[in-house]
This record gives sequence, structure tokens and C-alpha cells, in this order.
Amino acid sequence: METIKNNYKGILLSILIATPAFIIGSNFPIIGGPIIAILIGMIMNPFIKDKSKFDNGIRFTSKKILQYAVILLGFGLNLNVVLQTGKQSLPIIISTISTSL
Repeated sequence: METIKNNYKGILLSILIATPAFIIGSNFPIIGGPIIAILIGMIMNPFIKDKSKFDNGIRFTSKKILQYAVILLGFGLNLNVVLQTGKQSLPIIISTISTSL
């Protein structure tokens, strides 16, 4: 309960940005929700005077919530599809890493 009490402003701001970004991103899949969220954040930035009160909540959202979301997304993957995709992209990955080194 203490975590929510200390972080609620940043969490609410993250939800305020993520919700319309998800909806708009669903309608324009080429652009996607993350790009829309970045643009919304850039538009909102000049209007937020005291950004320090959102720091803890945004840090909590970007660390904990994002990590848990990625873990939950992993449970929804089909292992056969992951192996097929990995097998097809392995030469590209190796050549990219070799070129960059």
C-alpha cells in the first residue's frame, strides 16, 4: 500500500499516456502504440511544471510494471514459433554482431 501511496502520481501519468497511445496505436499499427506514447509525452512535457513529483511513479512503472508485462507476454508465445523464427533469423543475428564487432 505504501508503494502505491508514494508512486500514484507517476503511475496515473503513465496510464494517462498509455491508454490513448494503445487505442490510437491499435488503429494505426504501422506507427504503433509506443511511438504514439512518445509523441504524447513530448506534447505533455512543456505543460508539466513540477516533474519531480512524478519521478518515483514513473521509475516504478518503467522498472517493475514493464518487467512483469514482458514476463507475462513471454507466457503467451508458442514455443514452436519461437524456435522457427530463431532458426530463420540466426544467420542475420550472427552477421550483424560480427559486422558490428
